[in-house]
Amino acid sequence: MEATDKEAKVARISDIIEQIEVLNNMIELHQTHQGDASTIFQYEYMRNKFIGELNDLMKDFKLDVRLTEHAA
Repeated sequence: MEATDKEAKVARISDIIEQIEVLNNMIELHQTHQGDASTIFQYEYMRNKFIGELNDLMKDFKLDVRLTEHAA
């Protein structure tokens, strides 16, 4: 993997992680305040798309990303 390619992938990975963090917060907010199930589903769908993209990028680093629920 070339240095510029690696840098671009690392930057995209960082961006995706930030997006997932925002979506996780939105999901939690809507779940705790009895939000609309459709809205929660849309956030979860977007998060899963980001996780798929993140997994594809992480394969070059021989890593696998899995969604887990955090401990309460």
